[in-house]
Amino acid sequence: MKTESLERLMDKYREGTLSDEERDELNRLTHRDAVMAAASQRARGIQHRTRLGIGFAVMVLVAGGAVWTLMPRTGKAPQMAEVVAPVEVVHSEPVVEQQAMPEVQPQRPHVQKRSVRPRDVAPRHAEVDEPVVVCNNQCEADSVISDIWKFLTV
Repeated sequence: MKTESLERLMDKYREGTLSDEERDELNRLTHRDAVMAAASQRARGIQHRTRLGIGFAVMVLVAGGAVWTLMPRTGKAPQMAEVVAPVEVVHSEPVVEQQAMPEVQPQRPHVQKRSVRPRDVAPRHAEVDEPVVVCNNQCEADSVISDIWKFLTV
């Protein structure tokens, strides 16, 4: 009989023809007050745990940031240039003049001239002789650079 009255009240609720007395009866049969109280209690528990979790996360972030900023750095600090006044150096030994060494002429790299003609391209009307810089390990860097500069500007 309880299930029949519950079904009848639910049908009236769906149709929208439920009176206030029938609504109170439906709430009593479905234990609406107990169900709503339990749901509210669970919602409060969830909210409480969420707030605690957020508070804990904020505290961990603040503590981690404080430790990070207060932790000594092991890396080298950037070095700053210092302005130092010039210091006069006084030698106690007499200065001995040395004889000048004879000036050595730098060796010039050997420059070969060769004609360059690609194999796949048709020959030009006139062949151009282009200098090629060849040097062994006894050449000086300045002479090699000057010869390369001459080669590039020709």
